[in-house]
Amino acid sequence: MLSGALIWFLLGMLAVVVIVGARLWAQDLGLRMSWWKWVLAAAWYGLLNLSVAVPMTFVGEGEGGAAARLFLLFAVITIILGVGLLRLLFAGRRSRA
Repeated sequence: MLSGALIWFLLGMLAVVVIVGARLWAQDLGLRMSWWKWVLAAAWYGLLNLSVAVPMTFVGEGEGGAAARLFLLFAVITIILGVGLLRLLFAGRRSRA
């Protein structure tokens, strides 16, 4: 079993990889990213993390049914907002000639 400190250390390392990867991904796709688009992307990433963390907390407390319903709700919301965010990001895309 991993200790709490090791889990947070690994999640921090993963967050750095995601941040650097997001910047490179945006450059590679030719996205015009302004500060508010980065804020929206970061908020969506935070929602994605909460969509997994909160239901898993319920599982840890023995509330499997509530965890499944909450995960389903969060998954639907996260997917809908993610598709909307992608449409917004790709609307300002530079052509790749």
